[in-house]
Amino acid sequence: MRKSSSSSPEVYESIGALHMHTLYSDGSGTTEEIAAAAAHKKLDWIIITDHCHMEAKDRGEEKIYGPVVVLVGSELGDPDYPNHYLCFGIDEVPNQTDPSFMVREVQRLGGFGAIAHPHEKRDEFESMPPYPWTAWDANIDGIEIWNQLSQWVEGLTKFNRLHRFMHPLKSLTRPDPETLAVWDRLNLSKPVIGYVGVDAHALEYPLLKGLISLKVFHYKVQFSSLVTHLMLKKPLNKNEHKIAEKQVLDALRSGAHFGSNRRVGEASGFRFHAVVDREYFFPVKRFNPGTNVTFEVNSPLEADLKLIRNGRTVLQMKGKSFSYSTGLEGVWRVEAHRKGRGWVFTNPFRILEN
Repeated sequence: MRKSSSSSPEVYESIGALHMHTLYSDGSGTTEEIAAAAAHKKLDWIIITDHCHMEAKDRGEEKIYGPVVVLVGSELGDPDYPNHYLCFGIDEVPNQTDPSFMVREVQRLGGFGAIAHPHEKRDEFESMPPYPWTAWDANIDGIEIWNQLSQWVEGLTKFNRLHRFMHPLKSLTRPDPETLAVWDRLNLSKPVIGYVGVDAHALEYPLLKGLISLKVFHYKVQFSSLVTHLMLKKPLNKNEHKIAEKQVLDALRSGAHFGSNRRVGEASGFRFHAVVDREYFFPVKRFNPGTNVTFEVNSPLEADLKLIRNGRTVLQMKGKSFSYSTGLEGVWRVEAHRKGRGWVFTNPFRILEN
């Protein structure tokens, strides 16, 4: 856990991972095994999202395992239905027959959620069909802007299959441009929080016509890919689960976090702020058009930094920091790229009337 610098608001950074499955659905690990893998990769917290239920929570497995706080949500949606929705902060699973109703029920139960793998597309293997989101009229809270497993499977062919199994994280390049475009557009109307997910299962896949099988994406491998950095007001409490749960969920709900690709560099210490009248703000703060807003970016590593407004790059530079002042309305966010790949993706600020 890393404290912010003295020039920025006093926050404590806590790193964890979203979207993973245990043997209670279509994963291969126990909650304890997954927590151990997370500890090995120095994560502070994880959220389990088994399909359509919360059996790990019902069994009392939502607790603190050594240095790792384990929370339990669910990936809602009938397995035969395309619309999958990650939900957090609820104690019961709502009816899942209609996606719009499902989203409303999560909110009614006091929780929040995000579309899982919204633009998933693939047709190479019948056993791995895509599950894109189609119910765009639903009043969603958030969207998974980058899904590690989906990107791996979408690029899988009969010709590169062995290479991808042997080097599973080399396929991790950047979020789907279609997803980013939709996310930017949705934020013009209301705050829609962006998340990154590993979608970990740690399953064995057959090779050489079933003669051998290979477990691709051990949990600890995927915990080296897409992680979430929370901006907390106090250090994550690893003695009281209820306190830690509130800290994690409040930050995830509010958008006080960013996602990073660990494969191209550790992003601890990356900061994207808005400064107004010498006061610092974190995403997803809204400002009225015409407000003199200064966006500040500080990176722990040199990167290709991009300031993006309404999906278009307005500033691009290679370095570790920049400052940019504006009062122009729009949805403003930052991307950082390293080694030709996506690295950091922040939630946006909104300079809009509502």
